[in-house]
Amino acid sequence: MTMYEDFFGLSHRPFPSVPSLIGYQESTSHAEAIETILRCVRRDEGIAALFATPGLGKSTLAMRLQEELEGQFEVVRLNSGHCGSRRALLQAIAYELSLPHRGMEEGEFRIQLAEYVERLDSRRVLGIVLLVDEADMLPIRLLEELRLLTNFTHKDRSQISVVLLGNQTLEERLSSPYLASFNQRIGARAYLQPLGASEAAQYIRQQMQQAGVKRPVFDESAIEVIFARSQGVPRVINQLCDHALLLASLGGLRTLDNDSMEEAWADLQRLPSPKRQIRTDAAHATDSMIEFGSLEEGTSDYPSVVRFEDRPSSAADQLEEEFVPELKEEPEVEMVFQNAANPFAEPFAKEEIIIDRFASLGDRQVTGIQRVVSPRDSEIAAFLVGGSADSHTDVDVVEPEYGNSERLVVTRDYSTTSTGFSDTDDRDIIVIETQDDIPQHPKMPAPQRRTYRQLFSQLRREQA
Repeated sequence: MTMYEDFFGLSHRPFPSVPSLIGYQESTSHAEAIETILRCVRRDEGIAALFATPGLGKSTLAMRLQEELEGQFEVVRLNSGHCGSRRALLQAIAYELSLPHRGMEEGEFRIQLAEYVERLDSRRVLGIVLLVDEADMLPIRLLEELRLLTNFTHKDRSQISVVLLGNQTLEERLSSPYLASFNQRIGARAYLQPLGASEAAQYIRQQMQQAGVKRPVFDESAIEVIFARSQGVPRVINQLCDHALLLASLGGLRTLDNDSMEEAWADLQRLPSPKRQIRTDAAHATDSMIEFGSLEEGTSDYPSVVRFEDRPSSAADQLEEEFVPELKEEPEVEMVFQNAANPFAEPFAKEEIIIDRFASLGDRQVTGIQRVVSPRDSEIAAFLVGGSADSHTDVDVVEPEYGNSERLVVTRDYSTTSTGFSDTDDRDIIVIETQDDIPQHPKMPAPQRRTYRQLFSQLRREQA
């Protein structure tokens, strides 16, 4: 027994911290949910589902359903937190049905359950009801396993009925496309709502009366604070009332008012204690003044007593007032933004065209080029290949029909046995342009034959 039961003369703890049917009171939503689920189970309409936010009494309602269904059905209450696999689920069902549940495989549990279902007629019950609490924690594979268990039928009736109890997360999971078959099996949906103001007041008074209290302990102001802080959630109501009774017994209070409940709520939530009202009675009239002085006799220019109501307002008091900015018709500073100028947008007075005459054409560019042989190209090729004393090359000169055409870009292609260049190597290709195609530059002299020979000889030595 807790310490406040003797102080208030209670027969038991009126506000338990765990689900209990002692002093159970059905609210409107609880009564509707129980009626809906019982109808679904007894008429074999399919799977029943109860959705509610935490603290509204799902576990207590499951205990109430078990009381109503026992005698007609074999009732099995499951806590899904202990079921992490199909074997664990079947093992928990076997344990609740007092069947062997140790050292067996999943298949053996299935066969054992099927044999038990076949013998239900001899037990004079309509079937088995699985009350699955905290069903929102079940994985999808176990939800599908529960659906498969409802396939045990006899005499046009399912031998195993399933009732799921969970929070709003369960309802969201059931809308998943992976549970389309399961969702179609749901025959009834029920919801729990928080208690209203009158229901909360009736619940508190009924719990205290059933515990043996003859006079009211919580006055009207206390009940209003309880409902405001708990928002009608039964679990929070139990916690707050239980803690308030404990503090009242320690403080020797027989009746709890709004201040007592606010203090209990602050202590329960580990909040700062609520501010106490300033005493204004005549016995504490000196609290409104401050005396100054010393033990030595003498006169002083300062007043000996300063009353709070006579003191001038200080700067701190003025800061507590709400600050209202002074509005003006026009802003004091006007900011104007202009688009920044792009330095690269200015046109250039003169652009110089740079031509890379010695760039490699590449294999793709060489492919498909029409190659023409001319006597001038043969002479240049002879100079280039003949740069080495040990190499001897025969150059064949062929003059095509269009070789004498003007403004023609002629490409020289020759064959040699000493260089070993491949067909796609463009180092043996020379592009000759006409005078009209070459841009004239006043400081750049025309290339001489000696220049070509020196340049290509240097390139070959660097690549060797």
